[in-house]
Amino acid sequence: MYKTLFPTSVVTKAFTWAYQELGLELSQASEILGISSTSLAQTTLLGFESSTPEYKKQLAFIRMYHLLISVSEGDTAYMTRWFAQFNIALEASPFDCCKTHEGIEQVSDLLRSVKLRSELNHESYSAIGEKLFASTLGGERGRVH
Repeated sequence: MYKTLFPTSVVTKAFTWAYQELGLELSQASEILGISSTSLAQTTLLGFESSTPEYKKQLAFIRMYHLLISVSEGDTAYMTRWFAQFNIALEASPFDCCKTHEGIEQVSDLLRSVKLRSELNHESYSAIGEKLFASTLGGERGRVH
C-alpha cells in the first residue's frame, strides 16, 4: 500500500463533509468506521493516524462519495435517497454496505459500472441511472436505487 500525501485532518474533514451531504448523523458515520460516536467526535480536528483502519475506510468512503456525485450529477437529494434505500444489486442499502471496507468497495464498484455504462452508451448519468434503477427494483421509475 502506498503512503498518502493527505493530512489526516483533511481526510477527516472530507469524510465529515461526505457523510453530512448524504444526510448521515455522527452516530451513523461512526457505524461506518466501526467506532463510537465519542471517538469520532474526539478525532474531528486531528483525524486518525494514516496507518489505521479508520483512516483507510475514510479514504474509501470519500472515493465512493465522489463516484456517487459523478453518477448523480451532484443531486444531493437524489444521493441521499439512493444511499439510504435498499438496492437489489447490493442486496442491502448502500449505507448498510458501507459498514465494512469491503462493502464500501462493493458500492464503489457498482457506481463505477454505472459510470462506465453511461460513458460507453454516451448517455447522461441520470439516464443510465434510471435504467439501472428500473432493472434493480423491478421496473419502478426513478433513478439509481
